[in-house]
Amino acid sequence: MIVVLFAFLLLISSGNVTLAQTIDHDSFEVGVEAYNAGNCQEALRIMKQYEKEQPSAAYVVRACSLILSSEKKTGISYDVFIRKLNGGDLKNFDNLGMIARFYGEIKGLSGSQYLNSLIAEANRGNTDALFQLGLLYQEGKGVPRNFHQAATLFEKAAEAGHTEAMNSAGLYRRFGLGVEKDKKKANDLWSRAALKKNTYALYNLGQMSFENEDYITAQILAGQAVKQAAPDKEKKNRMRAESLLKRARKKTSPFHAAYLKKFMPFRFKDAIDADSVRGLTVVKELPEPPEKMIEETPFMRFIRKDAFDNRYKTFFPLMPDWVSFDPESPSDPAVAGKTLPAPSPHEEKAISALYFRPSDPRYIHLTLTKKDNAIPVMVGDILTLSVHTPLHETETTLKGGHMSLDNTGYEIVIQDPAGIIASDASVAFTPLSKETDRQEAWISRSFLIRAKGSAVIGFVPKPDAGGKTGFPHILRLVAFQGKPPK
Repeated sequence: MIVVLFAFLLLISSGNVTLAQTIDHDSFEVGVEAYNAGNCQEALRIMKQYEKEQPSAAYVVRACSLILSSEKKTGISYDVFIRKLNGGDLKNFDNLGMIARFYGEIKGLSGSQYLNSLIAEANRGNTDALFQLGLLYQEGKGVPRNFHQAATLFEKAAEAGHTEAMNSAGLYRRFGLGVEKDKKKANDLWSRAALKKNTYALYNLGQMSFENEDYITAQILAGQAVKQAAPDKEKKNRMRAESLLKRARKKTSPFHAAYLKKFMPFRFKDAIDADSVRGLTVVKELPEPPEKMIEETPFMRFIRKDAFDNRYKTFFPLMPDWVSFDPESPSDPAVAGKTLPAPSPHEEKAISALYFRPSDPRYIHLTLTKKDNAIPVMVGDILTLSVHTPLHETETTLKGGHMSLDNTGYEIVIQDPAGIIASDASVAFTPLSKETDRQEAWISRSFLIRAKGSAVIGFVPKPDAGGKTGFPHILRLVAFQGKPPK
């Protein structure tokens, strides 16, 4: 019935119904659009108003209620598996994750000799022996089954750098098998093993990330586990990793999907094979994307606020290419301890806002505090740059005239051969305090980004009366054209 209704609603939205250019945000037509776009929460909210008068609205309410109820998070309860595991049913390890097992037998004289040799080597600190002995205690082979002893041996081997032991110790810590439950420690152990490309740890960390609703991490790790699991020898584990990858992809938002087409989180750099990162940018200075696109901040604001009110329904992420800067670039000592009028381009909140934003123009305000700076912008942005400057009087200001660029320690030099920016010569002054308003200020100038390309804006210091020059600020900006909202 839901499929039939979907087709019916498509006809409503694309057939003879004429929509006005300005649509009421909660109109029946908007509800239809929300349902056709797969946004059941919004469709349900709107259509509840029409379900008594419109039969099709009632169908949408019913259909969306069923869909949303089926999509509610149903967290996995591991209690039953752990209880059975502690009772001796070791098959339940498969229900917790991927972990190394020991399927051989320790019997007779040869078994006794092997066990004694293993214990002796473990006592000497041999990491392989510690791990193997832990497996015997885990399985109860040649020794009594003892999860606490197994966990102790796994953790000791893990501390010495044994990759498989890191994975086993992580699973024991996550579920509290023989030791105190500690998800943070499990995460740390699995992360260390994943960086050494341990397939089991990649899957386990991905599974925990999925359950924590970190679908980007789950998708990356599951994808790598699929690549590393041998299709012939590890068919079962490969299928499990493929299942996790499909579930993670289904949960990944279009925003995050756009990110993953361009970037790979830096923290996975050593865990991912070269083929998986080919064509992607892995950059330490780019934070991982937030849950949603950053629409507005105190330093990045709407130019057309009404764009989000009925005019458009879908906004696409800008997701520009990475524009590199020198993170070790020297800072202007004059701004130390001062409250900036806007963040520096080097700050994480500014980087996040510039890269994880919708593709419609914004007012952007940044403060240049370092010598070298670089940012991405979008065609249509209005960019305001501020710099700290010393002030001095001129004949004009001594006669009561307004301060201008001539009163500052800078001249503004623009290198823009392609003509991608537009700006007049006007500057604004923001005093730092009443007491120093004639000695120092924040000087600001605005620029309109009017085309794709790159340009350089320099706040070049001028020598003072004594011949000394101030601190230079150079900004390289690269302008991108975003996909228009619809």
